Amino acid sequence: MRSDLIALVLGGLGFVIFGVAMSVAPQAVMASIGWQIPDGVPTTEVRAFYGGLELALGVLLLAAARNPAYRRAGLILGGVSYGLVGLTRAAGMLIDGTGGGFLWAALATELGLTALFAYAWTRTR
Repeated sequence: MRSDLIALVLGGLGFVIFGVAMSVAPQAVMASIGWQIPDGVPTTEVRAFYGGLELALGVLLLAAARNPAYRRAGLILGGVSYGLVGLTRAAGMLIDGTGGGFLWAALATELGLTALFAYAWTRTR
């Protein structure tokens, strides 16, 4: 499989899986990392933003994988999205002095996918 398709499918599935989890059970997902979300408006907002935005990004990346005309744009979207999430996470970890298994695993995933998107983008020129 070509690197552009691998990046788009892996990145798309990552966003979709997390988006579904945050849409269906945001309190349980966030409790697993120690964040308690109150019932009502806060849960709805987390569900909408984390769930909805992640689903939108995932669907767009998967759609780009299916249509060659949109693959380069999808690679840019995926690289910028994962890259900025990863860089912001890293900055937050430095500013807040935090770490731990979840944060390091998420950061490695985000930066690894960013590198894959960048590599795939350079191969499709």
